[in-house]
Amino acid sequence: MGKVSIKILGGGQEVGRSAILLEIGSKRLLLDYGVMLEENAPQFPLSYPPKLIDAIVLTHAHLDHSGALPMLYISTSKPLYTTEMTLSLTEVLIRDFIKISGYYLPYEFKDFKEMVKNAIPIKANEETHLGDVSLRFNNAGHIPGSLSVSISSGDINVLYTGDFNMVETCLLPPARVEVKDADVIIIEGTYAAFNHPRRDHVEKEFVTNVTEVVENNGKVLIPAFAVGRAQEILCVLTKYNFNHTIYLDGMARTVTEILLKNPSFLRDPALFKKAYKKTTIVKGWEDRRNAVKQPCAIISPAGMLKGGASVYYLRRLNKKGKNAIFFVSYQSKGTPGREILEEGAFTDGRKPVKVKARVKWFDFSSHCGKRELEQVLKNADSSTKVIIVHSEKETGELFKRFCERELGLEAYFPKNGDELTLSIK
Repeated sequence: MGKVSIKILGGGQEVGRSAILLEIGSKRLLLDYGVMLEENAPQFPLSYPPKLIDAIVLTHAHLDHSGALPMLYISTSKPLYTTEMTLSLTEVLIRDFIKISGYYLPYEFKDFKEMVKNAIPIKANEETHLGDVSLRFNNAGHIPGSLSVSISSGDINVLYTGDFNMVETCLLPPARVEVKDADVIIIEGTYAAFNHPRRDHVEKEFVTNVTEVVENNGKVLIPAFAVGRAQEILCVLTKYNFNHTIYLDGMARTVTEILLKNPSFLRDPALFKKAYKKTTIVKGWEDRRNAVKQPCAIISPAGMLKGGASVYYLRRLNKKGKNAIFFVSYQSKGTPGREILEEGAFTDGRKPVKVKARVKWFDFSSHCGKRELEQVLKNADSSTKVIIVHSEKETGELFKRFCERELGLEAYFPKNGDELTLSIK
């Protein structure tokens, strides 16, 4: 008989600012520490004294998992376990976060550099030890460098999935998640109420639609997340022999260069290199102005049209019906992208602008859907306890009921600030 304690500092009954404190054996581990990007100011996780933490695990680079970490290094130096790829991508995102913030952030870039000094680079399929606690890492299939982690002490094993994807994509292999030995599974439930369509169907439909617009003398704006999604779309277009001009702009350019230098993190490095060679990298305003003058596909952050080069392209392309805006990333409530999808218009300054271009959303999610989450948990032992995080309230409650009624598993859906102490036989 043993015990583990899990405190939800962020990501409880919400999607964003993931932060989980785990007490196992003689150690306290912090699993991620992200921010939630709200309209007025970012929302940070609940605080916890850094000096009481023994080590930190960062599962991947996205700001909702990494964005609050530098502030822990203002006053202390704790080991940080993550991949070299995640460190490189996190630097790109943190630099941009600091640069575009029109509000006070509780840290500076020098605190991020201090964080990097304390990083212990690890790889998928690797195991490391921290006193009486062992940490085993596996590929999470979410974005390049992403990991899940199994944390063990004595006979107790806790699996934290982080954000993960069990479906192979053009960019990444599927996640490898080991649940059979887990006494506790802390699992994301982002899309637990929703089945994603088959990936190959989405890819073919997307390329067919892009090709149709371009061959009818139109331009396609593809707003995409800079990390992962933009590069995935490049690979999809290349896989299906899209033989028209592709432009890549914004922060996605820097991320693409990082991936080129680290091909071991990709499923098919040859496909990625081929996609890059076919792509025209936007180097400045002259290239942007040229891009909107000819039939082409333009891939550019921000994925939700909240800023970045994609806003310029939106203003230039939205007025003609032969053009298109094809969304490939999740669109949060209150963002221009969501506004366009729901209302066919966006607010430019204070002025509403009707979108005449063709609009469509394609499900290229890098999270597990309902089907994959259920399949993972069906492989768990009947005594396994499930803790659902990174899920909106209604979705998480549905997922919890499924775990209890259909799988017979003890399940929890805690809110921020809740602390669970679980006895493990």
